[in-house]
Amino acid sequence: MNTIGKILVIVVFLLSLAVGAFLVVDFATRSNWKTAFESMKRDAEVYKASREVAAQTAEKALNDYKAAQLELDKLKLKLADQETEAKAREETTQLQLTEAQQKAKDADLSLQRALSDVERLKVSVTDLNKIIKEREEFVLALQQDVKKYRAEAVANESLAKALTTRNEQLLTDLQAANQRLAQKEAGTTTPSGTDSVIRTGTDPNPPTSMVKGQVSKVDAEGLVQLNIGTDQGVNKGNTMEIYRMRPEAKYLGMVRIVEAYHRTSVGRLMVAPGASRPQLKAGDEVASWLSK
Repeated sequence: MNTIGKILVIVVFLLSLAVGAFLVVDFATRSNWKTAFESMKRDAEVYKASREVAAQTAEKALNDYKAAQLELDKLKLKLADQETEAKAREETTQLQLTEAQQKAKDADLSLQRALSDVERLKVSVTDLNKIIKEREEFVLALQQDVKKYRAEAVANESLAKALTTRNEQLLTDLQAANQRLAQKEAGTTTPSGTDSVIRTGTDPNPPTSMVKGQVSKVDAEGLVQLNIGTDQGVNKGNTMEIYRMRPEAKYLGMVRIVEAYHRTSVGRLMVAPGASRPQLKAGDEVASWLSK
């Protein structure tokens, strides 16, 4: 074999080695790519599973949040109702306390009020001597029993109601006398056996039983708030006679109830066409009718 042949053999051998090396590198590269692909595929599946779990967890958390929010709204509503109820109870209790304090004060001043009423009626009603005498005897009896009445609150309240009833009777007689005097001056007479009380507004519609109270508040439009309501038998549409005992007995007119609640009511002063509107104020008294 000559030199060229040997060179060719060496070249072929080297080329074979190079081709073998390339084959080894190619095989190794193919093996690493497959392993990496499978690893990435597993990672993708794990990520997908994690994402589904996260989505389920988020959905459950959202549902739990909505349920908790709904429960919170219910608790807020319940709390608001309880606060409203507590406020209503507090107002009712305060009103009852105020009424009790006012009754106690009226009971302590019942004797002085009776004496003042008697003296005032002596000056303004000259034809009621017999009734005034009975009133003075009643006041004397009160003076003898005043210590006992102060110790017994219930009996004292009954005394105040009795005095108020007597005052209303005297007021009615005074109104009848004033009316008869006005009719004589005008040249008119009242049918025999009847005593009419001048009223303003439409026909009266008093409660079925005697109810008495006071004016708590007056507004500029002629509306008055009374301290009596449906618990005492006053309903919407009823009428109440309104009058004033101090500083002198005076009949003011009639109010018609436009709104009625448990312990209070609202009425409107009824004024006849052409008549002047009397000035009402807190403390004026009302009754279903004026006793004869």
